[in-house]
Amino acid sequence: MVQIKQVNIPAADAIGLSDVVEIYQALRPSMPVGRMGQAKPASRLIDLLDEFDGLVLDGYGVINVGDGQIDGIAALLDAAASRDKPVLVLTNGGSFSAEHTWEKYRDWQLPIARDDVISSRDAFVLETGKRQTEVMNVTKIGCFGRNIEALNGDNILAYGRDDDFWQQADEFVFLGALDWQEDDQAAFEVAMITYPRRLHIANPDVTAPQADGSFSSEPGYWTARMMQAAANQGVEVDVRWYGKPFSPAFNLALVRMQTRLGNLYSRTLDQPFDASRIAMVGDSLHTDILGGAAVGMATVLITDHGLFRGQDALPICISCGLLPDWIVKTL
Repeated sequence: MVQIKQVNIPAADAIGLSDVVEIYQALRPSMPVGRMGQAKPASRLIDLLDEFDGLVLDGYGVINVGDGQIDGIAALLDAAASRDKPVLVLTNGGSFSAEHTWEKYRDWQLPIARDDVISSRDAFVLETGKRQTEVMNVTKIGCFGRNIEALNGDNILAYGRDDDFWQQADEFVFLGALDWQEDDQAAFEVAMITYPRRLHIANPDVTAPQADGSFSSEPGYWTARMMQAAANQGVEVDVRWYGKPFSPAFNLALVRMQTRLGNLYSRTLDQPFDASRIAMVGDSLHTDILGGAAVGMATVLITDHGLFRGQDALPICISCGLLPDWIVKTL
């Protein structure tokens, strides 16, 4: 498998699908291992609802691309509700709280409850809480990108607000890459190479597909660049990942789904929760599909709207050794 030092990482405004796949593949050693599916083809997700007890949807690439809803999302949500199939949203968005994402869905009049929206930011906050004693011994945690909703806490430093940000922090958390520029990246790389500290990545996405067909540069992209720059200097950085495909985010979703199904069906010990009956639906092989498979969920790759729009996804799945249970064109 190609290592991060060997990857030709393009400029942020020149990312293509092959670049995205290569970067994800170079990061595979840090990712969980998931089973291979059968890549059964289907035209519409709505036709598969009886295959599952519930759905966990990625946000970007399944519910919307850019600021526009994907055709069929409202009909899918209505059909799932009519068949008592709970639907959660699991997003890697970490720049803002899950409340912010839910407000967008509410404004679109989509029938998604606030408690049914879970973000990778939530996973980071929960996991940090588990190591509260350790965190309390950390004097300062540097919280960045450039356009984010900063975390709360007396020991939080905010990028662009606190002086000597890169020098003062004992650890860092990278929440989002909106408006992140080359000068920001240069300062990030220098800080991590000259004084390596633990780095938490709330959003492992390398990219998000845009409505015009281009690809944005997300924290996973900028982190890969930092890791490559550090590796070229013989420096190894302690990087911790929290969103999809990593277990903290999926564990949150499965606990929430188990509660929803338990309330819905009053399940007993004779009706145990079965993660394989819950479908992780997304447009990304290395976040949605790999992560869902790693925690025992069924997996559905949507191909017509997100990362693989206009591409034949199956050969890429095979070359990466990542096969979902289903490859579905649209909702």
